[in-house]
Amino acid sequence: MATVSQPSWKSQSQSPWLEHDAPKAEESDEKHTSDSPIHFEFLNDSFTRSSESQASFHLFPNLPLELRRHIWSFSLPQHRLLKVTVAAAEPDYDSAHQSRDDASKDPCIAPYQEKNDLGNVVSGADYHLRLCSTSTNSPLLYVNHEANEAVHDVHRVHVPMSQRSDAPRLRFCPERDTILIAVETDEDKAYFADFVHDALAYDPKKRGILHIAIRSQGCPSKIHLPIELSKLHNSAQAALVYTLKHLESVSLVHLFRTKSRQMFSSLELHYIRNRIPQTEVVRLNRAYPLWSSTASYSILPVDPRPVSRYLDLVDLGWDPCGLIRAWHTLEAAYDVSPVSSDKIRVLIAAAEKDEVLDIATTSQARSFRQQEEQLWNRDWAEGGLFNLHHPDMAKPDDDESREFMTTQNAIGFWSVPLEAFGPVPEVPYDTSRWWYSKLCDLTGFESQIELGLFEVA
Repeated sequence: MATVSQPSWKSQSQSPWLEHDAPKAEESDEKHTSDSPIHFEFLNDSFTRSSESQASFHLFPNLPLELRRHIWSFSLPQHRLLKVTVAAAEPDYDSAHQSRDDASKDPCIAPYQEKNDLGNVVSGADYHLRLCSTSTNSPLLYVNHEANEAVHDVHRVHVPMSQRSDAPRLRFCPERDTILIAVETDEDKAYFADFVHDALAYDPKKRGILHIAIRSQGCPSKIHLPIELSKLHNSAQAALVYTLKHLESVSLVHLFRTKSRQMFSSLELHYIRNRIPQTEVVRLNRAYPLWSSTASYSILPVDPRPVSRYLDLVDLGWDPCGLIRAWHTLEAAYDVSPVSSDKIRVLIAAAEKDEVLDIATTSQARSFRQQEEQLWNRDWAEGGLFNLHHPDMAKPDDDESREFMTTQNAIGFWSVPLEAFGPVPEVPYDTSRWWYSKLCDLTGFESQIELGLFEVA
């Protein structure tokens, strides 16, 4: 995933995350222990929102066409993460196409016979794409014909979402957009390569996917990648090899799906596994960025928040080494050199337990935070989970954590170098046993952890 320069501040005199008012010392802790609504502020408001004062430039239509087109292009998001699920097509095929079973004796090999309007052979594979990202359409599409045309020129790759003649298109810019490819079932993994081929075939500049991402759907056994070359058409193999060799970035998306970023049983398990005395009973990691379904994002070279105290134990759920191993296995299967370490990162974030409920707006993020703090307070109240287990222990919130709670929230992800997760075992990624409730110490990599911020409304 490409890194962009740090966004300009609202204030040149100080960083915007310091502009928030800290809670007054004399305020009682009761304010934070009740279920009354809390006003949560998000770093995204300072870094990704445009200025509230919008100036009009009435002479814009008089500017030279080339300059206007540059302005339209500059107005589009510089980076998007487009989350695409590839699955077998629905049984209702377009009459002009056969099913994959009818097209070949081998149901896993697509025909690769027809050409598109660019004169390039397309797979003809019976897959369909589901775009899971939100807020992907630019408002410029609805300004005028010139702006609409500029958007389509920048997002120049137009891949049909299915084989139907009237299918909508997945439109993206190879230089700006990261394509996160998730395959729905193990039986569909050949479609991964077919889609990569078609991304090349529908690119007028024949570059295809330059920024790719994969993710685990929970445990590593649910990572579906086209490792068996015998199941692929030769053209699909060639396209995947070409794409792997020319990638500019690889993002391994590792989400910790949960209703709360509390650590309780995972902490106890961590101390038992490592055979060390337990020094901490429970923790709420409020620094952990919250994942969003939104497409557009900005990325900061470091996390500007005071996160050091939260990095020593980060709950990752499943061990991300399984996902790293999956990517290494894909590269080895196609006999391509591993992507250089400066081009591959692991993106970690906390996400809603149910993917359908992934955060899409700031309002939804506030709701998640409100429920999370309510659960935290109730567990410490009399009769609550933590109170029952540790009746003599007080809630471990101090002034710093209470200020962080309200002013330092982030909707986004941490982009972490691979070496932060330690050695990756050279074992089959899909059948090996990987740790669950994996806690990782990231303090030694704080200066290398980038903060991605989604541009949520």
